[in-house]
Amino acid sequence: MTTPPLVQELKGLLPAPLVAEALETFKDMLRARGADAEDDVDALVDALRTSDRAALGEVYDAMRETDVFRRIVTCEPLRQAAQAMTGAARLHSPFQHAVFRMDLAGEPWRGFDWHQDYPYNMLCDRSVTAWTPLTPSGAANGGVDVVETAEARLYPVEVRLKRDAAGRSLGTRDAFIARDFHPEFEAQSRKPELQPGDVLMFHNTAPHRSGYNPGPRHRYSIQVRFGDLLAPEVIARGWRNRRADGFEAFAALRPDLIASEERP
Repeated sequence: MTTPPLVQELKGLLPAPLVAEALETFKDMLRARGADAEDDVDALVDALRTSDRAALGEVYDAMRETDVFRRIVTCEPLRQAAQAMTGAARLHSPFQHAVFRMDLAGEPWRGFDWHQDYPYNMLCDRSVTAWTPLTPSGAANGGVDVVETAEARLYPVEVRLKRDAAGRSLGTRDAFIARDFHPEFEAQSRKPELQPGDVLMFHNTAPHRSGYNPGPRHRYSIQVRFGDLLAPEVIARGWRNRRADGFEAFAALRPDLIASEERP
């Protein structure tokens, strides 16, 4: 049996009307919260960012609670692709690890450096992330960089506090791959050009980064994770996965991979 690749680009996988509905729902929420601008998602976001940044955060958080978000992360083409790539008979997909991302142009402190998803999600040895844009994503607005390694492997991580533009701690943490490996990733990475409905699906050990967006357009995306519900290593630890506020499960399993750790 051929082992699936660690990175796949699946063009037009998601139904176009479903993706369009998600973007229109987001725009309706922005208007409902007070955005007064032309019918362009960036203009609406910028209007609310200028007038009431906290309200923009409310829309961002609530997008995950919409019906259309749930339909995207559970749609059949996505599930089938995940089953094919993981080889799972029963999929494991904790809803806490399905996220809506809004990467605004010109906010460098939001850059999400080189990392692997395994320390974040702790699903199973072969889980995958499905990364899908709601608007075009690529070189023009930062996109996502991914490295297609020859084989699956885990790298040491530096656990660091998230910080705002002024350098103040936000209380939660990231687990970025140790800096010694970054030059290697820079030399090997590629930046896929993705359109709404495309899906970049990658193994939980694939090094990747996204976040800093040089503009001019903002970037909006949805990510969902899938693993094997019946994988022996998952059953053995009682289906525990990474909590929203720390990396304790990963550190307990692989203390040798904690290169450094910053605590609140």
